[in-house]
Amino acid sequence: MSYMKNIIVKDIDGNDFTFKNYPSERLYIDSICSRLSLIENEVRRLIMDYIIYNAIPFNSKEASSIILEKLNISKEKFKQILDSLVSKNAMSMDEDNNVNFIYPVSAFNTNHKVHLSDGRVFSAMCAVDAMGSSFTFNQNIKINSKCSECGEDIFVEIKNGQLANYTPELTHVLHVDLNKNQNWSGNC
Repeated sequence: MSYMKNIIVKDIDGNDFTFKNYPSERLYIDSICSRLSLIENEVRRLIMDYIIYNAIPFNSKEASSIILEKLNISKEKFKQILDSLVSKNAMSMDEDNNVNFIYPVSAFNTNHKVHLSDGRVFSAMCAVDAMGSSFTFNQNIKINSKCSECGEDIFVEIKNGQLANYTPELTHVLHVDLNKNQNWSGNC
C-alpha cells in the first residue's frame, strides 16, 4: 500500500486537484513499511512505542532487552535489524546508540504534536509525517502544529484516512516529490 494513497486530493472547491507539471499520481509514494520485512516492521513498531510511552530516545544498548524478549531474537539478529532500518532510512541512530527519529516519531519535542485516537501523544518529525501517522498507526488522529513560515497554530484531523477538519481555513500542505529521494529527512 502506498503512503497516503487513501487521501483524495481536492482543490478548495472540492474538485479533483490537478497539477501543472505532473499527474496527481506522483503524490503517491511507497511507505516505509513497504520497504521493510515483517521482523523489521515489528522492531520499528516496538521502538516507536517505546519512544512514545517513555518520551525519550530508544537506546539500543540499554533498552534492547525489551525487544529481544518480546520477539525472542538474538542480540546479533537485533543488531542486523537495526543496521537494516538505518540503511533503509526508516530511522536514525546517533553515536551513543540512541534512536532519536524513527519515521514518523521524534524522541524530541517538535511543533507537530500527534494525538492518536488510542490516547497516546507524540511529536512527529514534520507536518507531513504527522498526517501520515494516521496510516502508520491505522487510527484517527488530531494534529496540533505550527506553520513553518509564520508560526500560526494549525489543527488537522484525519478520520478514516480522510481529512475531516482543519484550521485555519486556508491551510495548505506543500509536497516535495519524495520519490526522487530515499533519505526523506534530508530533502523534506
